[in-house]
Amino acid sequence: MARRNRKFAKRAAIASLFLVVLLAGTVAFAAWTTNGTGSGYVAAGSEQDLTTLSVAASTTSLLYPNGSADVKVKINNPNAYKVLVTQINNGTGSIASGDGTCDASNGVTFADQSGSWTVPASGTLTVTLTNAASMSNASVDACQAKTFTVPVALTGASTP
Repeated sequence: MARRNRKFAKRAAIASLFLVVLLAGTVAFAAWTTNGTGSGYVAAGSEQDLTTLSVAASTTSLLYPNGSADVKVKINNPNAYKVLVTQINNGTGSIASGDGTCDASNGVTFADQSGSWTVPASGTLTVTLTNAASMSNASVDACQAKTFTVPVALTGASTP
């Protein structure tokens, strides 16, 4: 009978140990699991306009009366995201050389451009617009050897 009591005591001890481990696991699980609700916050930034750093007829492609030449546009993107420029159009103001005699009758025009130019976030992109500037035969002699500033307007949107 003493043997039976020992077996029973041993089985009871094992069963008790199993229950203690099970209960401790349940308490530990309950202690680490939690739920809740609340609010998060995010703010949207605001766009900044693209700017041009320099806009001038390229010195590698020169204007002559009844001819066309390339225009270089250096686009500055101050935004923290890339911008896809799709239009580079004639902007506000006159195409000028800084020489009053030439500027009164320079005969220089700019052809609006469509395309796809990606300007990096917080970066710049130089675009060469082939034959975008033209000079008429009415251009005066004072316009020889001048560099013309071409005002442009840019159209673009954020891009992935």
